[in-house]
Amino acid sequence: MNYQEALAEKQESEKEMAGGQPPLKIIIVPELTEDMKRFMESYNEDLYTDDLCKLYSSNDEYTVLITAD
Repeated sequence: MNYQEALAEKQESEKEMAGGQPPLKIIIVPELTEDMKRFMESYNEDLYTDDLCKLYSSNDEYTVLITAD
């Protein structure tokens, strides 16, 4: 999905999971495995912004990653 679609999915997921236990982390990451790997290697939760993933995607396609916090 493109960035705008991924952002909308992330926002919808955040609404659905608000107050859930355990707390979840929801981030947008590049779709391609190699791009995602490079992104995650430099991932810093304190510096994360949704559009940061754009710097790592070679095909402008993204996915939403949901992990336990």
